[in-house]
Amino acid sequence: MNAIIRRRVNAGTGSPADSRPDTVVEDQLPADVPPLLRRIYLARGLHRAEDIDLSMTALLPPAELLGINAACDLLVDALQNQSRILVVGDYDADGATSSALALRALARMGHKDVRFMVPNRFDFGYGLSPEIVALARQQNPKLIITVDNGISSVAGVRAARDAGIDVLITDHHLAGSELPDANAIVNPNQPGCAFVSKSLAGVGVIFYVMLALRARLDALNWFNEAREKPNMAEFLDLVALGTVADVVPLDRNNRILVEQGLRRIRRGQCCAGIRALIACAGKSAATLSATDLGFSLGPRLNAAGRLDDISTGIACLLSDNADFAAEIASELDALNRNRQGIEQSMQEMAAAQLEILE
Repeated sequence: MNAIIRRRVNAGTGSPADSRPDTVVEDQLPADVPPLLRRIYLARGLHRAEDIDLSMTALLPPAELLGINAACDLLVDALQNQSRILVVGDYDADGATSSALALRALARMGHKDVRFMVPNRFDFGYGLSPEIVALARQQNPKLIITVDNGISSVAGVRAARDAGIDVLITDHHLAGSELPDANAIVNPNQPGCAFVSKSLAGVGVIFYVMLALRARLDALNWFNEAREKPNMAEFLDLVALGTVADVVPLDRNNRILVEQGLRRIRRGQCCAGIRALIACAGKSAATLSATDLGFSLGPRLNAAGRLDDISTGIACLLSDNADFAAEIASELDALNRNRQGIEQSMQEMAAAQLEILE
């Protein structure tokens, strides 16, 4: 039976406050929800059955993402003409999973000429800079796709367009006062975008782009016996890892993506690279948690971007060979141990300096 629950909350914060007026919340959760879990749900403002529905059918549709149709136009043209695509990623775990997802999904949809690059941030800075475009031009791409970056790359996009290269920006960071003049921009945080979930990670954004692309291609009868329509759930392991590692808020939409990705990982339905990272971390895929993604797998990818080259992490996530993936994961594990050692030394030095000051 549904109940009326009274709880006191601070206006605007959701934190308890006895001095505030009561907020009336109707408990419409299913009857089989255990009492403790029910209390937790209600305390977090989840009081309806649909609030706790984490099935894929509850995922927000891509249609409300501003720029999604223009993005599909670019990608369909690239697929039909098999023109070269260059994915330009970022140097962290979100960037690595975003890059891997873009390359894997486009290959599954039939593109045979997709490359990636993540230039050294110490040499080229962040985002699609004119210097990165100059480097990219050496590979003669017809289309550049940015993942987890690009929303602030006004000069870089201009350089690419001047060179005759189309640009699709997929990003989740906040936009500046001026948007790049890209052929298409997909970012839930760009002005005018009605997509409700503003907390998508970069990997979530590119997942949505690929989800929309598959629907467009399906409508065009692109898939056949020789070119099988991909199951987009195949990429949810990457989405879950990148989303948790990027520490974005887990709103309902992100909870669905992470939960569904974890379910696939626990069933052993993940890429060889993630299996290898799980093994290196000493974890079990069958019992893997979001905490493991954030504190065990994510740091191993991030270590590559901070100390070496995130391309190593992307190569791990792209590999379908278990032995090769294990070899790369071992390299990432060594980089992470090195990172931990550096951080420990820095903490000890800071503590010693504090003792001197005291």
